[in-house]
Amino acid sequence: MTMLGAGLIIIVIAFSAVGFLWVLPAWRGYRKARTVTCPETGKPASVQVDAARVAATAWGGVPDVRLNDCSRWPENAACGRDCLIELEG
Repeated sequence: MTMLGAGLIIIVIAFSAVGFLWVLPAWRGYRKARTVTCPETGKPASVQVDAARVAATAWGGVPDVRLNDCSRWPENAACGRDCLIELEG
């Protein structure tokens, strides 16, 4: 292996390690179901966040938080998802 090849491997490993410092905590923080207060009804609702999307968009920026599931769906699947404000804090 040449010095250039070894250097490239080291750079890739370093960037991967730094990336995991953002990605892994973001994924772990959003992977479990949570209970939020539904802004429309004022009652509790259980939501599941798309943790894979959060992790994929967390690379050094603000993660994109979206819902995978809500206990009020499918009846109210067209809601504004204003409950996400509780999760982003």
